[in-house]
Amino acid sequence: MADLYQKAIDYFNNGYFFEAHDTFEELWMDDRDEAKRFYQGLVQLSTGFYHLVMKNLKGAESQLTKGIQKLSAYPSVYRGVFVSQIIAEAEKCVEQIQRASADSAQIIEIINSIPKLKQTVEK
Repeated sequence: MADLYQKAIDYFNNGYFFEAHDTFEELWMDDRDEAKRFYQGLVQLSTGFYHLVMKNLKGAESQLTKGIQKLSAYPSVYRGVFVSQIIAEAEKCVEQIQRASADSAQIIEIINSIPKLKQTVEK
């Protein structure tokens, strides 16, 4: 499970949001403890950022908001990820999305600001 978790984080941090979604979803579906909603939140963030890259602002806003809500139930650092940091950065993206028009330059700026999942320990 630890290897799969790290693989999902690596996908996310390298902008492979579809793959990150699938990998976090596998963890989510297999988990039976308190981390289940954590993984689901990461699935939703991955989906939201995938929608953003595909320029689906409505889908991005919806999924990011759901992911933020789920992750908000967890401590500032959980399973080696700085949860409070990813929440703050995802909230900033949602605010930018809400202010954006269909203008490509604005969307590209938001895409360029997609955060990484920062970890407590180096690989």
